[in-house]
Amino acid sequence: MHTCPRCDSKKGEVMSKSPVEGAWEVYQCQTCFFTWRSCEPESITNPEKYNPAFKIDPKETETAIEVPAVPERKA
Repeated sequence: MHTCPRCDSKKGEVMSKSPVEGAWEVYQCQTCFFTWRSCEPESITNPEKYNPAFKIDPKETETAIEVPAVPERKA
């Protein structure tokens, strides 16, 4: 498990790995659904350096009843 940079939960799981071994991994937090890559800068991957303006309280995800819809792709 990896620590989520956005909500600090310890529930970050590996979602994908590079076809080139060790090049990168993609993680997803099972609490807030934030995704990040291992190859991104520390300002994204390190919870201590993640911008506090974008941090969330994991308890708030339990009451988040509205999830924005993904718009249809334009041709």
